Amino acid sequence: MLDEKIVDKLRKKYSDLHPLLFQRSVERAKSNGDLFDIVDTVPDKYPLSWDEKENRWSLLADPYIVQQFLSDFN
Repeated sequence: MLDEKIVDKLRKKYSDLHPLLFQRSVERAKSNGDLFDIVDTVPDKYPLSWDEKENRWSLLADPYIVQQFLSDFN
């Protein structure tokens, strides 16, 4: 369970991070330290994708992968 005081402090420290991205990070964090690690390592470029293996946000290398995936089924 996350400590609300720590979450608020991190929200202020990382105020340049989009609020929705921060909130999704809070939802995925397992501990206060995990939340810090997640928001501290958010790439500064977009598009981003959640990496389940690494438990971090990562830069999406190919933003057109969805279009390629969908075109295979059409």
